[in-house]
Amino acid sequence: MPTIESLIHLCFAVGLPIMGIIAVVMAIQTFTLGTQAHQEACKEKVKASTNPDTSTHEAYYLGFFHLYPNAGGGGERVLWTMIKAIQDKYPFIVCVIYSGDSLTRDSLLLNVQAKFGLTIRAETIYVVELSNRWWVDYKFPRLTLLMQSIGSVVLAAQAIHRFCPDVFVETVGFAFTYPLVRLLSARIPIVAYTHYPAISSDMQTMVSSREAGFNNEAIAKSAWMSALKSIYYKAFAIVYSFAGSFASTIMTNSSWTQNHIVKLFGNPKMTKVVYPPCDTKALAEFALSPRQPLIVSLAQFRPEKNHKLQVEAFAHLLQLRPDLVMPTTEKPLDAENLLEKSRDSLKYPVLVMIGGARNIEDEARAEELRQLAKRLGVDRQVLVIVNAPWSRVLEWLQVAKIGMHTMRDEHFGINIVEMMAAGLLTIAHDSAGPKLDIITPAIRSAGDVPTDKELEEFNAGSDDLQFPVGFVATSAKEFAESMSLALSLSEGIVGAVQRAARIAAVTKFSEVAFRDAFYKRFSPVVRWLDNQRSTDDDDD
Repeated sequence: MPTIESLIHLCFAVGLPIMGIIAVVMAIQTFTLGTQAHQEACKEKVKASTNPDTSTHEAYYLGFFHLYPNAGGGGERVLWTMIKAIQDKYPFIVCVIYSGDSLTRDSLLLNVQAKFGLTIRAETIYVVELSNRWWVDYKFPRLTLLMQSIGSVVLAAQAIHRFCPDVFVETVGFAFTYPLVRLLSARIPIVAYTHYPAISSDMQTMVSSREAGFNNEAIAKSAWMSALKSIYYKAFAIVYSFAGSFASTIMTNSSWTQNHIVKLFGNPKMTKVVYPPCDTKALAEFALSPRQPLIVSLAQFRPEKNHKLQVEAFAHLLQLRPDLVMPTTEKPLDAENLLEKSRDSLKYPVLVMIGGARNIEDEARAEELRQLAKRLGVDRQVLVIVNAPWSRVLEWLQVAKIGMHTMRDEHFGINIVEMMAAGLLTIAHDSAGPKLDIITPAIRSAGDVPTDKELEEFNAGSDDLQFPVGFVATSAKEFAESMSLALSLSEGIVGAVQRAARIAAVTKFSEVAFRDAFYKRFSPVVRWLDNQRSTDDDDD
């Protein structure tokens, strides 16, 4: 029979840890949010700088955690297209941008207009500038994923301290911020748009198999270091999964990303694919013919893009097709002369790899590709172009016949969509986004080429026919065979594939399609806020 004294000791033993946890939670809330007066002052500051339409609905405040709003990538196009959609349908919503860029609101919106052609109204935009973005920019020599994730929490705490929103919208992929937001308030929905998982089972497999893509050379060569990193990745995946489970609704950019996020976060009902908006208007105006035997690649010179496979595949193509080898009597052309000559006619195919170089390492990789082409004896028909302006890229896309993208497990692949819209016969890696979402249906071998009957049905406008929109391949041999096939197709088949690809690019991945899908995911969040406010009013 327990005594009163033993029961008191038990209560202390259980209660003290619980009280300690409560004290820590309260300390985090106080440190992050500040006092109520502080938050009210922050809100008044936002109200004074914005002017939402509250004639029929009270104002709501969305906090967009996007530390690079002034960048010009696909992630920023998603961000600003999302904000534009909100302004058009919900004029009572103020979009607060948590930014790591040192820019005024007006300068930022002018840049958005210049980069994306989107006109954003300033009256419902407010920018909260964050300091110490180095937390997520710095390439930590060890435990980079973990340290940058911790850094994102530090920045999120700073963001919410400076303004606590009604909805927290995270559009970069910093899932570690979700538990912090939930800890601060269960009344703040967390909306996430995830471009790719911070970690995936594929990454863990590559680390375990000691592939260079996710290991530096020293780790790849060491069995025990690879095993240690594998343990670290598994532990990180567990914590990442826990953090992601706090999201209220999740949008992903592709089926591949969704499959991994559902597996990690475990919330399939609240996770849906919303394809990113791709700017294909200008590309879709290019003439489909005539086209020259140029094989164009568009990708930054990063290791995971696997440009080496492109050179190897092209060398294999020339082995398969000696008729495509440029005679030594022909003088190879540089980029300027080749582009000029391609406006008339080219007799032999040329591989043109166009990409950006972020740093000296990327530039070194570009030079390594030139040397690889020389070693394989195909350098006379290979061009590597670094940091070409977009206007010059468009010139290549206007005349090239084939586009190639060799990255394995590309989560989406905006460049692939752009090549399809521009009228190129596109060959991509048979995995992830290209396989599941973009190049569907695809040609994998000569047996998949449409028959004359299928071509006739497609030209007649048959709605039942699934006409291929491009090619997919895996090995150098398969890429070479796809290039050979693309160069040998009849004009009728080429034109039909080009049209089918363009239709898919400008409809499935358009801004209109993005907005419609986004509204389906976001409207329930607004309704939840309305119900919450209605309940609060009834309680009053």
